Amino acid sequence: MTIDALLERVRQADPVSGNDVESWTGSEHARSVLDGLVGSNVMSFRPSRKRALWVGGAAVVAGALATTAAASGMLGEPAPEPIRASLAAVDQGLPEDLRLNPDVERAMAVATTPSGVLYAADLTSGGYCYEVATDGDRPRGAVCVEGSRLGERAIEITAPIPADDAAPLLVGGRINDSRIEQIVVRYPSGVSDAVTLGLSGYWLFEVPDGARDGALNDGLEIVGLDGTGQDVADVAVPPLRDEDPDGTAHDSLQPIFVSTISDADDLTLVLGVEGSVNVAGATTLELQYPDGTTTSIDLAGDGSYRIDLPVERHGSFSNAWGHLVARDVNGAVLADAPFSSVANTQRGS
Repeated sequence: MTIDALLERVRQADPVSGNDVESWTGSEHARSVLDGLVGSNVMSFRPSRKRALWVGGAAVVAGALATTAAASGMLGEPAPEPIRASLAAVDQGLPEDLRLNPDVERAMAVATTPSGVLYAADLTSGGYCYEVATDGDRPRGAVCVEGSRLGERAIEITAPIPADDAAPLLVGGRINDSRIEQIVVRYPSGVSDAVTLGLSGYWLFEVPDGARDGALNDGLEIVGLDGTGQDVADVAVPPLRDEDPDGTAHDSLQPIFVSTISDADDLTLVLGVEGSVNVAGATTLELQYPDGTTTSIDLAGDGSYRIDLPVERHGSFSNAWGHLVARDVNGAVLADAPFSSVANTQRGS
């Protein structure tokens, strides 16, 4: 169920004007309704998937929670500006046909823990974008799933790498499979923790202190259970300790490592390429443009390279692929690495 659909059920069940809704959600009566439904701690309310799918009164309760929680500054609270900006940035530099267009103006808090908040925004495609925030409004990396891909994963997961060993370990996501009514965290030790569900199938979990070392060193497993407690889906989350802070630990394992130099405002452009040639015996490196033109690239003693492309060539890889070809002293091809613009790579061409 999308965020908009959740709120729409309230409107259909008790149609009132937008002004009436805004006035009521800020009233003492709204707060008393919330307190009567869930007590003083909205985090303790755990709606099941079945309840969220009912057409009758239970769906109205779920929708009312989304509205009254917003009045209390908890679930349903509008996303702060840094989070809206981060969600909107998923489209930065992309051509119109690749933009996801998340509804950032209606992004809201959909799950919380003592140390973090999960915010989400719907996509026009029927999918969604979501992001964990820590330290109040610090975005930790947006994740987007298009409507056409909702069936690919029963449970969507994000697990921001902690800034240090003392930082909270947060794992969150969304249920995409209607059979799943509960999320459980299982640790390598065999111990399990139940996860409190938020709004619209979203959830956020904070690893307790007693399980930190195991999660940092060995990871954990996220399991979706049906109404009878049977496993529907499970996803392994790798160790949460960051062993590769620079993102370069595995570069040397590739025969030719390629990194494109892009324009953040236009990801159809390639301003240059850089990386390293790691295949043994390579003495030369050649760049092959999509039109068949070639140019040589100087290799440093350690195999690293960089070439800045002339301005007239910045658009050569917008919708096409080029190649880097490494050869030995006799001219024999040792390795071939294709590359393209960030936009074209995301297009899946």
